Amino acid sequence: MAKKVFSCCLTGLACQIVEVESDISNGLPVFNIVGLGDTSVQESKERVRSGIKNSGAEFPQTRKIVNLAPAEIKKQGSLFDLPIAISILISSGQIDAKNFEHSILIGELSLDGGVKKIHGTLAIVQHIKTLGFKKIFLPAQNAKEASFIEGIEVFGVNHLRELIAYSHDITALKSFPSQSLERIFKGLKPQKSSFSFDRIIGLGRAKRALSIAAAGGHNFLLIGPPGTGKTILARAFSDIVPEMSAKEIFETTKIFSIAGMLDDEMPLILKRPFREVHHTASLVSVIGGGGINPRPGEISLAHNGVLFFDEITEFPSYILEAMRQPLEDKNINISRAKFSVKFPANFMFVATMNPCPCGYKGDPKVKCICSPAQIKSYQRKLSGPIRDRFDIVMDVPLIPMRNIFSEDINSETETLCNGINAAKNLQTERFSKISSVSQNSEMTIDEIRQFCELKKEDEKYLNNGSDNYSFSNRAYLKILKIARTIADMDKCEKIEHLHLAEAIQYRST
Repeated sequence: MAKKVFSCCLTGLACQIVEVESDISNGLPVFNIVGLGDTSVQESKERVRSGIKNSGAEFPQTRKIVNLAPAEIKKQGSLFDLPIAISILISSGQIDAKNFEHSILIGELSLDGGVKKIHGTLAIVQHIKTLGFKKIFLPAQNAKEASFIEGIEVFGVNHLRELIAYSHDITALKSFPSQSLERIFKGLKPQKSSFSFDRIIGLGRAKRALSIAAAGGHNFLLIGPPGTGKTILARAFSDIVPEMSAKEIFETTKIFSIAGMLDDEMPLILKRPFREVHHTASLVSVIGGGGINPRPGEISLAHNGVLFFDEITEFPSYILEAMRQPLEDKNINISRAKFSVKFPANFMFVATMNPCPCGYKGDPKVKCICSPAQIKSYQRKLSGPIRDRFDIVMDVPLIPMRNIFSEDINSETETLCNGINAAKNLQTERFSKISSVSQNSEMTIDEIRQFCELKKEDEKYLNNGSDNYSFSNRAYLKILKIARTIADMDKCEKIEHLHLAEAIQYRST
C-alpha cells in the first residue's frame, strides 16, 4: 500500500503543497520518481539511496515508485530528498508514520545521510501555517529562520538517523523555540554604512533634495560633471532612509531567503537593502527570471530599499526600458510557457549621470569639447519615459575643496534622520487605513485629491509652471507628491506656496 508524507515546492514566491507517495512492490530493484520532477529531483534517487544506507537503515532491494503530486506542477530543487527518504522508510515498514502526521518535510540529503540547508524556508513556513499544518521537519541550519513564524513547531534535523530514531521514540527531537519578529526588531538596530552625509562637504541643496526623497520614497537622478560627489551622495543616501517596519523586514527577508542570501547567524534583513548595479549586468540579473525556477533580480532584492544605477547612460537601453513597468507597478511579472511568477519591486530608484560625453557641459571652469550632436545623442540614451519616472532631478555643481582642512564637519545626519522619520510617521498615520499606500510616492489620483489640495492661486501657479516647463501628466502628479512630502517635513497639514515652489524646482532641471 502506498504511503505518503507532505512536502512543499516553491515557484517564485508562490508555494504549493506536494504529496510524496511511495509504493514498494515485488519485482526488479528499480527506483522511479514520477510527477514532473526536473533533473535535480531525478538525481535525488542516488542521494536517497546512499543517505538511507549510511543512516543505519535498509534501502529496499525491490521495485520502488515515488510519486510527487499534483503531477501537473513542475517540481525542481533538492528539497524533496528528505520526504522521499522518509516515505520509502515508511512504505518498507522500517519507521512509523504517526510522528509525521500534519507535518511538512523538506531538506536535501548528502550521501552520508546529513541534511543540508535549502532556500526559501520563510515563504514555505508562512504558507503551511495558513493551511493548518502543525509541524515542519527541515535542515537544522534553516531552523532559526523558520522560527520567525509563530504557531508552527520547527524541528531542525542534522542527519537522517535523527528522524529514524525519533520515529522509534528512541530519542526526542526538541522543537526550535519560536522567536517574535517584533521583539527582535526592537532589540536590534541596523548597522550604519561607511558613508555619511557628515563627511560630504557642501552640497547643501543636493542633501536637502535627498532628504526629501528619503522621507517620501521618491526616485531621484543626480546630474553633474565628474568628481562633484554624485556617487558618494547616492551611497550616503542609504544612511538616511527610514528604518523598516516589522512587516517590511519580513517581506524583504523572504525575498533574500528565496535568493539564498541570508546569514546563518542572523537570518533577518534589518536595514533597507541598497543594491548597486554595474552597467555590465545582464537583463535577467536586473529584472529577474532564469530557467525553470525564476529567481528574483536586483529590482526585487531592492524591494523596500534602494536600487542604484551609477552612470545610468552607460546601461543598455533594453535594460532601462525593461524597468519602465516595474517602476510604475511596483512589481515584476515573469512569464513562462506554463506558468508566471510575480516578484515585488517597490524600491527607490537612484541614478547618476554626466551632462554630456566629456562631462563638463555647463561647467564654469572646464570647457566642454562635445558637439551639439554628441550631447543630444548622449542625453538620448536616457529616454523620456525613463527620465519622467524620476521624481527629483538635481544638478550637482562642482564645489571647490579648498576648505577641506578648515571647514568643520557638522553632525547633521542625526538631525536629518529625525526629520525624515517624523515625516515618515506622519505618512504611516495618514495612510493607515489605505492598504495599498504606505508613503507619499505611492499615492494614486484619489489620495492626491484628498491629501494634496491646493489653494486656488497655488493651483494656478502650478499650472503655469507646468505649461512653461512642458511637464507631463506624470510629472505634474509627482510635483504634488513631492510638495506633500516637503509639507510633512515642515509638519504642515496643508501644502503651502513655498512647498510647491520648491517641488517645482526639483522637476525643472
